[in-house]
Amino acid sequence: MRLVLSYARYSQNEDGTWTVELPVLPGCISWAPTRDEAVEMAKDAIEAWVLTALRFGDEIPEVNSCVLQYAVDELPRAVK
Repeated sequence: MRLVLSYARYSQNEDGTWTVELPVLPGCISWAPTRDEAVEMAKDAIEAWVLTALRFGDEIPEVNSCVLQYAVDELPRAVK
């Protein structure tokens, strides 16, 4: 997860809130009132992105030659 976050783009919005974009995972974006909260929400967004890709058989990109994956025991029942 840290590897994916190292590619994140952080931006403060005009209203003072924060957005975190994860370009290595297309469409994976989080938003929150503070930067710290946005980072925590980005972690949840990464997990949801990977689980959704697994559920629908979508390709999960390599990040710096590392493959994002979950052990089968860690997957929620709905995905198995």
